[in-house]
Amino acid sequence: MPNNGAELFNLRHASARNVIERIFGVLKRRFRILVYPAEINIEYQARIPAALAAIHNFIRIHDPDEIEGFAGADDIERGFFAGEAGELAEGEARTAEKRRANTRRDVIAAEMWEQYQAELQERGAL
Repeated sequence: MPNNGAELFNLRHASARNVIERIFGVLKRRFRILVYPAEINIEYQARIPAALAAIHNFIRIHDPDEIEGFAGADDIERGFFAGEAGELAEGEARTAEKRRANTRRDVIAAEMWEQYQAELQERGAL
């Protein structure tokens, strides 16, 4: 059980990372271009994983029997991410960018911790 917002954030971050790594594992088994990338412009390369994920999901929806050949694929939950798409950065992050990212992380961790504490109280676990 986490003791503070930072521990809770790290726990959930690690969990999300594991899910993403599983997703990439499935995509790599299905689409060899992710294992042996083509020598194309980086702008196009950056779009390939999202496009392949969309194709994979299309196949899952329209031909669910086809997915059986991909071990672990049925562990992945169907979902929808309604976040904002970002631009690819060039070069290393600047100090101001790092500061903004750290501040945003800390705000997210604090909000997670508040929600977590409220949930524990509601369940009578505190």
